[in-house]
Amino acid sequence: MKTKVWMLVLSVSVAAVAAASAEDAGAVFGAPVAALQTAVRESNEKLENAVVSDRTSTVSVPLNAKTVKCSSADYSAMMLKVLVPDLAGLTVLNHRNTNEGAPCVAAGVCSVKLGPKTILEAGEGVDQIKVRVVLRKQTSIQGEVCHVSLVETVATTIRGVPFFHERVQEVPQRTAADCR
Repeated sequence: MKTKVWMLVLSVSVAAVAAASAEDAGAVFGAPVAALQTAVRESNEKLENAVVSDRTSTVSVPLNAKTVKCSSADYSAMMLKVLVPDLAGLTVLNHRNTNEGAPCVAAGVCSVKLGPKTILEAGEGVDQIKVRVVLRKQTSIQGEVCHVSLVETVATTIRGVPFFHERVQEVPQRTAADCR
């Protein structure tokens, strides 16, 4: 009986709950919905940016004129990029930019001070680098809908230059009650 009442309260008016904040929900639908939204809000505050995985691995990265470049693929400016083929096995999301030969990391906008020469002035070769990959789950609630995104960040340093890459992927929506 309690479950049926709870479901009736939740299904009375999705539109009204969506417009109501957690504080207003109590006035609109009574304590059960307000309690649900409060619990979800508290859960979101704790897990809004929950770390799913955080690991550091050592990989080989070829450094040459084909793998170290200035490219605007998937960026609005020419960025210093290094292709790191081994990222494909370390990451959950796709870190390959359009028409690039492998997943990559970027150091920033190419300039006189930052470009392929910055990395290749010590010569071409294969370096061992440590790559940190952090996968986070971000949650938010809007009315009766729980939105979840996976955010994966790759960070490394190559020959003294910090590199970074991040991807975000929305996952299917869930009901607000499952937003934890």
